Amino acid sequence: MDSNTVIMIVIAVAALAVALFALNKSRSSSGASESRPAEAPAMPAPPAAPKAAPAAPRAPQVEAGIPPEVVAVIAAAVYAMGGGKYTLKAVRRADRSAWARAGALDVTEPF
Repeated sequence: MDSNTVIMIVIAVAALAVALFALNKSRSSSGASESRPAEAPAMPAPPAAPKAAPAAPRAPQVEAGIPPEVVAVIAAAVYAMGGGKYTLKAVRRADRSAWARAGALDVTEPF
């Protein structure tokens, strides 16, 4: 390596170190400068009225011929991906044309 390459590497590492130091310094100083005055303790809230028990979710409508294990897996995936916000209402087979079935068969045939 020639001396110019070594000098450029040293300059780049030094600039990176300075940038990281400045970033850490700005993050630590921004949290400390926002000191909030002590708030007076608030009056305790009155006890909340008991909530009515939520209605049990209805079972999804399942097309004949779909095993319950498949429905359970689909419902679990919907629950996991939606964070509990969504529920499964129905499970039915997709209507496919002859061309779509042939394409799916062609793609999945090696498996």
